[in-house]
Amino acid sequence: MAATMILTGCSTPVLMQQENQPITSSPYGQRQDALGTLLNQAWKAREAGRPDEAESALGRAMRISPTAPEVYYQLALLRQDQGRLEQSRQLAERALSMGPGFMLEREINHLLRTLLKSK
Repeated sequence: MAATMILTGCSTPVLMQQENQPITSSPYGQRQDALGTLLNQAWKAREAGRPDEAESALGRAMRISPTAPEVYYQLALLRQDQGRLEQSRQLAERALSMGPGFMLEREINHLLRTLLKSK
């Protein structure tokens, strides 16, 4: 009975948080490799409004895997958040040139269209 009360108490704040704002989960959360861990850290930091932390994680990710389109895409999103739209476009185009998978290619193209509209 005590366990039920504790669990019930824990679930209430989560439900309230979901109603007030959508919870965006990182697409890299399930990855177990070093690159995935860094991308996940960067995603969470960017979503939480901690751009310096996101940039640091992406810098380490870039050193581990300099040809991973996901790294450049996440950096492009960060630059977009910072209002550095030209850099964002360049990074997105670089990610696209690296041959991303279908879903990532769609996301990159969406970002590029958004950036074009911002001009």
